[in-house]
Amino acid sequence: MQKRVQIESRKVQTVYLPLAASSLKIHSKITSQSQSQTLTQSQHNTIKVNQKQIKVHNRSLKTRNNIQKEMLSQTDSCTNKVLTERNLEIDSSLIEPQTTTSIKQFQLVWQSPYRPHIYTIYFPYPQLLQQTRSQQFLVEQIKKPLYYKLQGQVPFKCVLSAFEAAGFEKSDEDNWLIYWGLASKETLDEMKQYQKTNHFPGCWSIGRKDNLWIHLSKVKRRFPNEYSFIPNTYLLKNDFDRFEKIREFAPKNTFWIKKPVASAKGNGIKLIDKNTKLTADKRYLVMDYISNPHLLNNFKYDLRVYVLITSIDPLRVYMYKDGLVRFATQEYSLKSEDIKKRFIHLTNFSVNKQSPNFIVNNQEMEQQVKASKWSHKEYKQQLMAQGINHKLLFKSIKDVVLKTCIAAETLLLKNRITMEHKNNYFELFGFDILIDEQLKPWLLEVNVCPSLNSSSQLDTQIKTKLISDMFHLIGIQYHTKKAFRIQIKKKQYERNINVIQTINTTNFRQKVNQEDLDVMIQSLEEQLRLGQFKCLYPNKKNIFEYEKYFEYPRFHNKLIQKYFEDGSNWII
Repeated sequence: MQKRVQIESRKVQTVYLPLAASSLKIHSKITSQSQSQTLTQSQHNTIKVNQKQIKVHNRSLKTRNNIQKEMLSQTDSCTNKVLTERNLEIDSSLIEPQTTTSIKQFQLVWQSPYRPHIYTIYFPYPQLLQQTRSQQFLVEQIKKPLYYKLQGQVPFKCVLSAFEAAGFEKSDEDNWLIYWGLASKETLDEMKQYQKTNHFPGCWSIGRKDNLWIHLSKVKRRFPNEYSFIPNTYLLKNDFDRFEKIREFAPKNTFWIKKPVASAKGNGIKLIDKNTKLTADKRYLVMDYISNPHLLNNFKYDLRVYVLITSIDPLRVYMYKDGLVRFATQEYSLKSEDIKKRFIHLTNFSVNKQSPNFIVNNQEMEQQVKASKWSHKEYKQQLMAQGINHKLLFKSIKDVVLKTCIAAETLLLKNRITMEHKNNYFELFGFDILIDEQLKPWLLEVNVCPSLNSSSQLDTQIKTKLISDMFHLIGIQYHTKKAFRIQIKKKQYERNINVIQTINTTNFRQKVNQEDLDVMIQSLEEQLRLGQFKCLYPNKKNIFEYEKYFEYPRFHNKLIQKYFEDGSNWII
């Protein structure tokens, strides 16, 4: 029976209806009879269908017709979803289901308003969040198995919750859609175009503290004022003699902070002064200590900001609207006897959770202000209570984030990202931002693997929603048979970037190729799946302002810039 239904599904012919302005609504009706016949067009734009009689073993024709009528009646009551056999034809290029009569065989997917044949996987919020994601642009398609693959240990609960809510299962084969973890070179080289992994090959170009300084300092020499947000840093392997001279002539009460170049969770970090003994150890760097931090309740704190990059060429950068504020657990002091007290000077959660003064934030109103970790929402409320313009502050933070990503763009692009795999990667970074008493944000470090551990209700809420929004935004394609075919490597054409200035609404189709069109459409599609993410780039409001910071002009960056400049809709 299954095989025969699959054969018959390929014979169905359909007519696509026009796209609605705000959502995609497709109405169709099909009647299954014992002989071939043609349905005439009705007020619901019926679809011409020729079907042969299907012999159904162990099931009478009457039973099948009753089931089908029940399915069609449910379709008429749901104007935003499709639940008919028309799907069998539309999905004739899809992997056929194991059954064709149960209502459970259908699932919601996100359908592009720009490319109606493209479906991406819809990630509903896990039940623990008690929230519902927007169902705009959702349709129903034949259900197929969805798989993720892990590298190393099982990921944190927030990642598993997002997978489970979307119907994903763990796989050890190569049939995965998402690879979570640091994949091997062999895995990256063999990726299909519909597969995605959560790390760029060059992610450590800014994920290590020494690399971050090396690359940002180069841009800082070109733009000393614009890139003054990272403290001066000295790599002890290369800058030891220079730092010793600086330290010799520094004022008496000057402090620095010594950090391992490739470590996390506060391991190996300590404050030093003019008298601390140092060696030219390549494993460490020394950074100017920001000794005038902004304090809340007399405690030092920093911000964990979540940043998502979904593409390098063109660059697409998003910042999450919520995040964490992490406090030290002893009141701030610069006294010489307090220099070695880690609970005063370090804000790392992994350090301060060991303090007897640490207070868990379980989102109880009377305890929130005293808690050792806040959400950005709670933080903004406290700033407002002090008369501080938090909107202006977070605008400065977004500026730091975007300039850092632009500085890393060339490095991320150079590291083994081939033409056919340029859309396979995404990266969630954790930016650590310190605010000084002048309300200036300072970039302390960028984390490639920000902690997704949920040690409190606050962590659970923020991180679960973060991961769910991230998976929904990146647009994991609902895989088709076409995606399983042998992929032909794309030929990389030389592009004349000067042509972009001549492009307008009337000649757009003649000036660009299909790849250019897909790139632009992908950028527009992500704008419709943002969740709680904010698009930093490309952004119509600032795309021209940040153009000068790119080391090299990129064709697709300039093309999207021209699209914003023109102000017309080239796509539809």
